Amino acid sequence: MAADFRGTKKLTAMQQYLDFKQNLPGWQIQSRPNGFSAKSVIQPTPLSDYYTVRVTYKQDCSPVIKVLNNQLKPRQPKGKIKHTYADGSLCLYYPKAREWTPNDLISETIVPWISVWLYYYELWIATGNWLGGGIEH
Repeated sequence: MAADFRGTKKLTAMQQYLDFKQNLPGWQIQSRPNGFSAKSVIQPTPLSDYYTVRVTYKQDCSPVIKVLNNQLKPRQPKGKIKHTYADGSLCLYYPKAREWTPNDLISETIVPWISVWLYYYELWIATGNWLGGGIEH
């Protein structure tokens, strides 16, 4: 029987790792000191491109999500990609609003949000309008 960590206050990196490994078996996952890194391919919709993504998590830090292989492109040369940080990682939620906390399972929150973000990214590329809401950086 699977361990159920929901409702646990402040999940440890090991609990996050075990949950991720159990509930997302298609992901390549590696344990790291005080955290883990996981990689997979995501297709947000049947008509979407495939994106190789990596989730890196370290205890007491926000997960860092990157789309690999330069798959994300700005709409204009030397332009910025909406809702990304300076290092190119995805901005999936507003940290000050505590939309994600270490109490939340990454497999149940961050991973679905990646797919939603990629969906809105594709709409933004097509239309020039970011329809996913959020706060400008």
